[in-house]
Amino acid sequence: MDLQGRVAVVTGTNREIGATMGEALAQAGAAVLMTHYGEANRVSATIERIKAAGGQAVAYDADLRSVAANQALIAKAVEVFGRVDIFAANAGLTIEAPFLETDESTWNTLVDLNLKGSYFGAQAAARQMIAQSDGGRIVFSSSVTGMRAFSGLSAYGITKAGLRHMAQTLALELGPHRITVNALVIGAILNERNLAGDADYAAHWAAVNPAGRVGYPVDVARALLFLASLEAEWITGHTLVVDGGLTVMSKTP
Repeated sequence: MDLQGRVAVVTGTNREIGATMGEALAQAGAAVLMTHYGEANRVSATIERIKAAGGQAVAYDADLRSVAANQALIAKAVEVFGRVDIFAANAGLTIEAPFLETDESTWNTLVDLNLKGSYFGAQAAARQMIAQSDGGRIVFSSSVTGMRAFSGLSAYGITKAGLRHMAQTLALELGPHRITVNALVIGAILNERNLAGDADYAAHWAAVNPAGRVGYPVDVARALLFLASLEAEWITGHTLVVDGGLTVMSKTP
């Protein structure tokens, strides 16, 4: 994928999936604004790798639960790189809680970042893309929990299902501006958070996955690269499932 001359904004780059997305876009030639909330040292390490490989990347710390912060994020990308062509709304929180024990604070925390942050980030990015008059790409990070029911993840799953519908409705409105909007449904990915909850996470999820292995952040990044590329110019309002076939069977360990 050739993204030379493109500018990408990726949110949630202080975690593995977002960091790998940023690296992949930079390797393809895009200049990347790596957005994070805290954990600056993690993002700095990713940016060092990008620059060592000849890429361009800048870190930006923002709490994307705020509409103003999302607007400032896009303004920062324009200030640093001059434009915005790709917006990957990857920032999100996972909170596990049984339905009968989910309180208002948990609900608000999930909705404010996973849905509100993604919505207004996409809005700010789309406004900039429209001003540029040459199209753009918006991609939301959804989850298999937004396609299938998982016990203890009702509130989280609802936010992720909402991102899939958001991609469809925004694709309808932004299509005339040559802006595509899609969602990635992400399956069981090996990362620090999942390993902290299950030391045998890779083996457990490989056993119930048709692909015979757990997923890795690079699997998600490759899918993002495709949707951000010229090759995906006529794909919009689509949910690309990146789960190794997990939702075909919908088994859990």
